[in-house]
Amino acid sequence: MKAVAYLFAMLLLGLGVVFLAAAASTGLWARWVFGGILLGAGLSVIYILRMKTPETRVTVTHRVDLSGDVRLEKLLCTNCGATLDATSTCVRAGAVFVRCPYCESEFQVEEAPKW
Repeated sequence: MKAVAYLFAMLLLGLGVVFLAAAASTGLWARWVFGGILLGAGLSVIYILRMKTPETRVTVTHRVDLSGDVRLEKLLCTNCGATLDATSTCVRAGAVFVRCPYCESEFQVEEAPKW
């Protein structure tokens, strides 16, 4: 897309030079004006293309609000029984998933009902 825009800018600059050369030989003021407008438009397109867009950063923070009493339990893999740590967990689509580093099985952590 930028290549097409640069080609368009070069076309505008070239036409501007042609109109200014014609104005120099004939002396018509309309060609001076139109040539200047074309040169200004070509330079403006190049300036816009060379401007750097500011980088935007988005920071997403997940906060978990736990309801009721919370007990810390050892998390075990349901497939091989290995002990899992906090680095094995990730949050996707609002649910907590755990991947076992030993057997590579993955399961979703489900909250037991309170009753």
